[in-house]
Amino acid sequence: MLPSRVAQTIRERSVLSPGERVLVAVSGGPDSTALLSVLRELVPRVALNLTVAHFDHGWREDSALDAQFVSELANQWGYRAIVGQAPANLPRTEEAARTARYAFLRQNAAAENCTAIALGHTQDDQVETILLHLLRGSGAHGLAGMRHRTADLARPLLDVTRADIELYLRDRRLTPRRDPSNDQLEFTRNRLRHVLLPALDAFDPAARRLLARTAELLGEDDRELEEQARRLSPDLIEDPAAFRALPVALQRRLLRRLDPGLNLAQVDGLRRSIATGSGTQPSASVSQRTTPVSPRLRVVARPCDCDATTFRARDPVAHVDADRLELPLQVQQRRPGDRLQPLGFPHEKKLQDILVDAQVPRHLRDSLPIVHDRAGIVWVVGVTVNESRKVTPQTSHQLHLEIVSD
Repeated sequence: MLPSRVAQTIRERSVLSPGERVLVAVSGGPDSTALLSVLRELVPRVALNLTVAHFDHGWREDSALDAQFVSELANQWGYRAIVGQAPANLPRTEEAARTARYAFLRQNAAAENCTAIALGHTQDDQVETILLHLLRGSGAHGLAGMRHRTADLARPLLDVTRADIELYLRDRRLTPRRDPSNDQLEFTRNRLRHVLLPALDAFDPAARRLLARTAELLGEDDRELEEQARRLSPDLIEDPAAFRALPVALQRRLLRRLDPGLNLAQVDGLRRSIATGSGTQPSASVSQRTTPVSPRLRVVARPCDCDATTFRARDPVAHVDADRLELPLQVQQRRPGDRLQPLGFPHEKKLQDILVDAQVPRHLRDSLPIVHDRAGIVWVVGVTVNESRKVTPQTSHQLHLEIVSD
């Protein structure tokens, strides 16, 4: 039975936690309708607290009927439904739609105190994503595809095929909405779905399953490389010989970790410049920036009961006392006059002095992500947490903070 398989995935992949508050993204189509139904069946086992969210892009004349369907279904099953509407001037592109949709979901997840947003991505979506990344020339990270859980995004159906979904819907006598725009070949993903994938199926009926397995294997390698890169000191970019001794894969990942806004061409240009010790400052292009490194960086916060003493101030994650924060949290760059009390320090210091003491390279200081709440700096990523927000033995509610790039 599909619910039992999904329950196993949730447990083995740590997709959702017992008692977690979950915002379920439901378009009304087959995948998301099945997602809501399956999670509803699993509530007695996993004790999830579900809220339904629907975003109307407004691209079809009958799109309001999708919202009505979702609202009625949620009401029938006893769940609150939140419906959002895209602005009238939203560009008719996949990227614009995705950006608007995720902004709506994250805004309402925060408002509802949900720590997870459940998405209806299936194994078929995974295969499509892998092929799209392959055609764009992505590396191992892109070819690893989507993960079952990435920060606040949860994908309980990622091991389930669309054929499984359709069988489940028929068995539960559920009739989802069908979006005819999914058949329009003007969208890249639709062309891949209706032209390329059938050709792959004809070549090998097991192609989709094998591609999904490839993504899983690459994902394991990707996570190991990320962990190795996380342990590297940023100071390596100041030492051409030491940097040159690193495998190229780690050189790239170190640079991307220091500046997630770099594309592959920029990374390789900086990598060669650092390794040879030639030319201008290796990351002069970075140091000259006056705008945020990547406008798509954001901070993800989720409750946790981690042992905060096992983490170092310079780790890429932070743990803070939730009751000492003045939300919302925002990612910014340093500003003139910034001050905070570093972890373990008896008084405030200038942020500039803290960065110098931490030996953060000069050309990276203006692009370093800094997490603020309404009262000031909470976390200088990779450097220190504010002493006033640290976890103590008296902490009742702890938050795990992590910077992610959309």
